[in-house]
Amino acid sequence: MGLLARLLPRGAPDAARPDEPEAVPPRPVEGRGPRRDRHAGRPQAVVLESLGQKVLHAWIQNRHQTLLPLTLNLRSLDAGERHLVVRVVAAAMAANGRGCDLDLAYGALTRIGAGERERRGLAEAFGEPAVQQLFDALLAARLGTVAYGAALLAVNQRDRVTQRYLAYLAGRLALPDDAVASLHRRYRV
Repeated sequence: MGLLARLLPRGAPDAARPDEPEAVPPRPVEGRGPRRDRHAGRPQAVVLESLGQKVLHAWIQNRHQTLLPLTLNLRSLDAGERHLVVRVVAAAMAANGRGCDLDLAYGALTRIGAGERERRGLAEAFGEPAVQQLFDALLAARLGTVAYGAALLAVNQRDRVTQRYLAYLAGRLALPDDAVASLHRRYRV
């Protein structure tokens, strides 16, 4: 015999006892239920919510370009800033210790708007050993991302020594990881 049968008097129906309150069915809570029912009668709210979700999704997908819009154009820099960028390119090229591919560097500099003056400056920059002052000047001029992008274009990106130098350069110029990843996606050769 079950526990409930022992507690109820004989002949009592299986229903609730008379001294117990009757169960009241729960009322639906406002704002609950299917999404379609919540927005019934508010077509403008549905459109605004859908549009907001699409805009947010697009921004998240494209956040690297929206947070760091960067085009490498040396023509937009003054002569001193262009010289700093050319010096970083020369330092990146010399980092692997196996010689420099000047054609690759000239092509990269031409691609980002360098002229004949910058090409001559690249050849002269190989003899400048003061890298510490170069990094300090780049940080002061806020040209870290431009310099890193130019160096990235001018070197063999598949060379392991160059990859390590680029990682050092990114760290030394205090570039955020998102900016470095964005530059690598944009300027992968």
